[in-house]
Amino acid sequence: MNRLDYLFKAVGGLAVLAFLAIFSTAAFGEEFLAKPIYTKSAKAMTHDNKIREKLKAMAPGEVAALDKKLAKALELFYEHEYSKALPLLKEIAQQADTMDVKFWLGSCALRAGEVDLAIAKFQEMLTIDPELHRVRLELATAYYKAGRYGKAREELKTVLASNPPEPVRKNIERLLSKISEMSGRAYPALRLGVGLQHDSNVSAGPEDELIRTPVGGQIQLQDTQKEVSDWVGVIHMGGRLLFDAGRPNGFMINTAASLYQTHNLDHHKFDFTYFQVTAAPWWVAKRVIFKLPAGFGKAVYGHEPLYTRVLFAPSVEYFLTKWLSISGGFTYLDDDYNPYDRQGQTNTNRIWTVGPKLYFNEKKQVISFFYSDENLNAEDDGYSYDGFSVGASLFIKLPWDLECYLRYVYSERDHDGQPLPARRFGWSYDREDERHNLYVGLTKGVWKHVFGTVYFNWLDNDSNTELYDFDKTIYGFSIGVRF
Repeated sequence: MNRLDYLFKAVGGLAVLAFLAIFSTAAFGEEFLAKPIYTKSAKAMTHDNKIREKLKAMAPGEVAALDKKLAKALELFYEHEYSKALPLLKEIAQQADTMDVKFWLGSCALRAGEVDLAIAKFQEMLTIDPELHRVRLELATAYYKAGRYGKAREELKTVLASNPPEPVRKNIERLLSKISEMSGRAYPALRLGVGLQHDSNVSAGPEDELIRTPVGGQIQLQDTQKEVSDWVGVIHMGGRLLFDAGRPNGFMINTAASLYQTHNLDHHKFDFTYFQVTAAPWWVAKRVIFKLPAGFGKAVYGHEPLYTRVLFAPSVEYFLTKWLSISGGFTYLDDDYNPYDRQGQTNTNRIWTVGPKLYFNEKKQVISFFYSDENLNAEDDGYSYDGFSVGASLFIKLPWDLECYLRYVYSERDHDGQPLPARRFGWSYDREDERHNLYVGLTKGVWKHVFGTVYFNWLDNDSNTELYDFDKTIYGFSIGVRF
């Protein structure tokens, strides 16, 4: 037997073993056939004979080297070293792209993550011989891994139409059911909580009730103008409906609505309500998540309308590795203040944010850093400012259904002047603020859908205008349900 015949017989024999080893388990990890049989059709033999004629023109040494390379590639394949076997099979295919080599190359590419190459090789085999239904099952596997569920369904139904053995039919039907579940699903989520917190400064006023003005006068603040503490009831609700087209990469649509409301037990004029609804198309790729939310918000302060808001906040997160990403975003806010005496505060705000995120332990620990640049332009220059913020946060998912979240933010704001109330009392220089904000929260799941949270929040605003110099401490708890 010459070397060329040996090469073809060896490849053919190994192909039989391949189908016994590989097609005895379904493409999705299911068993297919107890006795798989691989028989080449006349069309497949015609294709291979053309390759045989090509190899006859090669020197015996070249054929021997090709034979040795194939043996090494198959050895690596059985050892699950697919990334090492794949380059060898690609080289072999350039010289002898037989039906068996096409199969090995497609199978290896599929397991090495080169799904497009696997699809191409299986399609080539089916173009030559459409009756290779086991190859069609591998093609369905490749389509499934690529997220092309419609194509995977077509191939599986073609195999079903060929009246396959009962084990094969049952497995295909299970897989078709699984594909149907993943081909476009809506994921609703709802969270509702109520709680009680103590706020040391619900008015965000200065500590002293007697304020000296730059022109030598004094301001006697009323009780609710200075720092005043209160117990505050809190309601927070959030709902989301995420529609996923079912593909690993592609479009999603996320709609969300939220409500945050506080009710002071004594000082009702500081009650606050904010409602917001957004809709956002998402684009999810292998390394990139792009979000494009737009929405509407409305705020009520002291039971009177405060402002309406239009927002637009595109963002992108790029994963350099599975544990490191870079996030960036732009937020545009347009706030239209409703009360006549607050018309000067009507503004547009533009915020740029960038920073890295670190993911550990299957995203059970997430560390985030960010820097943001802010430019707010109000109708009254005294409310306009340029500012920046730097901050970091830590999320930890602990045992016993515990979650811990910590965040610290430092920010500076340089105003274009003084707000109207300060100007009335003689402050004429530009207002400058430095702010520290620290938040710590611990959430415990009690039952499947019930949770409890305790939290602490400290905010210190250091201003060169004494009227706006304040700090506050909030601590509280809430209980709620989530679905």
